[in-house]
Amino acid sequence: MVNHTSGRTSFVVLMERKNQMVQLMNAKDPDALTDDAIATIFRVVLGHRSRYNRWLGHYVMPESTKVVGVSNEKYERLAEENDANRKNVEYYQNRVEEIEGGFRMMKEHMRDYEQRVNMRMSDVEMELESQRETQTAVP
Repeated sequence: MVNHTSGRTSFVVLMERKNQMVQLMNAKDPDALTDDAIATIFRVVLGHRSRYNRWLGHYVMPESTKVVGVSNEKYERLAEENDANRKNVEYYQNRVEEIEGGFRMMKEHMRDYEQRVNMRMSDVEMELESQRETQTAVP
């Protein structure tokens, strides 16, 4: 016999919530799956009530969504915007690093090219000088 400990929640709803949690965890970068990130996923799927979570091995404490003068809807919208802005910042930071890397590579190529041009110019000058010497040596 298996003890049912989910209260009034049906088995189907529990399975849907489990699938939702698995999808949210799979959508995250494996390096970003910290205990806090997992706790946040549980709070999103299961709600904000504090409860013991056997997968985390500790109680999941609710996040306070009460801000003086701000409605819950507005707070949620601002939190979503904040998350989107964080993702944008990460994206643009990565792009800046890629662009800076490209500039470094381009500078190295230009330096190599300039060295080759200088070597070729000195070779051409030496050839011209030797031609002048042979022309002045022949009377």
